[in-house]
Amino acid sequence: MSIELVTILLVVTFMTLLFMGLPLAWTMGATASIFTLVLFEPNVMFMSMTRVYHMMLNYTLVSVPLFVFMACILEKSGVAEDLFKAVYVWAGGLRGGLAIGTIVACVFMAAMVGIVGAEIVTLGLIALPQMLDRGYDKRIALGSITAGGGMATLIPPSVVFIVYAMTTGCSVGELFIAGILPGILLAVLFVGYIVYMTWRYPELAPAAPSEERNVPLRQKLSLLKGLILPAFLAFAVLGTIYKGVATPTEAAGIGCIGALISAWINRKFNWQNIKQACYETLKVSCMLTWLFFGAQTIIGVYTLAGGTQFVQNAIQALPFGKWGIIIMMQLILIFLGMFLDWIGILLLTMPIFVPIVESLGFSKIWFGVVFCMNMHISYLSPPFGPSVFYMASVAPDDINVTDIYWANLPYLWLTVLALIITMFLPDLSLWLPSLMAD
Repeated sequence: MSIELVTILLVVTFMTLLFMGLPLAWTMGATASIFTLVLFEPNVMFMSMTRVYHMMLNYTLVSVPLFVFMACILEKSGVAEDLFKAVYVWAGGLRGGLAIGTIVACVFMAAMVGIVGAEIVTLGLIALPQMLDRGYDKRIALGSITAGGGMATLIPPSVVFIVYAMTTGCSVGELFIAGILPGILLAVLFVGYIVYMTWRYPELAPAAPSEERNVPLRQKLSLLKGLILPAFLAFAVLGTIYKGVATPTEAAGIGCIGALISAWINRKFNWQNIKQACYETLKVSCMLTWLFFGAQTIIGVYTLAGGTQFVQNAIQALPFGKWGIIIMMQLILIFLGMFLDWIGILLLTMPIFVPIVESLGFSKIWFGVVFCMNMHISYLSPPFGPSVFYMASVAPDDINVTDIYWANLPYLWLTVLALIITMFLPDLSLWLPSLMAD
């Protein structure tokens, strides 16, 4: 059977099982098992077991449940409420100040949490009612939370970076540091859009009432303590990695300790919260692990059949030049992002794409940042758009999914702009990693 026919049949089988409602992990595993038995001897199934076993020995993988646990503890510790209150009081006097404060809070939360769903749900419960109660246009309110929360894909400690590093052999620490400036760029573009829209159309986001913003300076300064814990946690995690003091896995452990301390300071350190955080960590970690297993098996059998080399040769043969090939990859990622979750896209495409990227003379660290930008787009894009459904789960009954998609549209185009800037200015991603301690 020719590799071209194998590729077509594999894609058709994969998509058929997926549209039948089979979970993604089982879809990948079932497809891999079917094609292993059809193309090879049954004893080749041991190859899949070996790939899964070697993946389980990857030390970097330990950081995933640690960062998930850190996020779950922070979600229950009250840090988000204190953070939002601080940025609200300081920015509330501006038109759109609550939305700007939400973007700032999203940046801090992303630097602590690294998980999109936790960030959007938390800020959706805290910030959305306050903006709607103060007369904000629902598009400004919804978009600032949904798009801002999606920055957790890019701003370290992003779980996306960890899985990308594990899949491609990159340094997790370098990826974390590489995402800082592009993440700030994205936040600046979002804030700039809110400032422009509220200046051009003041009725979209009125300033806070005078009785709320006329707070004594001493009280305003005391509210800044709400920024101390987030700043401390971000420094503890990223600073130790940047200085070479700790590996990302060790930094994740430090972050967990910091999250527990934050919960204790905010008097939220109790057995019920710890137990719920452990349950949620177990659930998320198991889901990710099964996806890792499924992806390892399907990539393994396709590689053994010669498919990886076939796809690489086909892409490199495109008559578009190296930038045309990179752009084509982005289009593929954006298209897949409309139907698949980021982890399925990453595990299926990066083993094929990254060798091509390196052969074209590009950095795989830079491409990791570009990939995360694409995943931010996928979080906002219909029909899948995970961020949209996270937001819908906590939005009032009079707000539907269509409202959230329309609210996200300007931020979606701004993310595309940030992606273009990141692509054609590689130093934006690579400058800080070049300064890291060895």
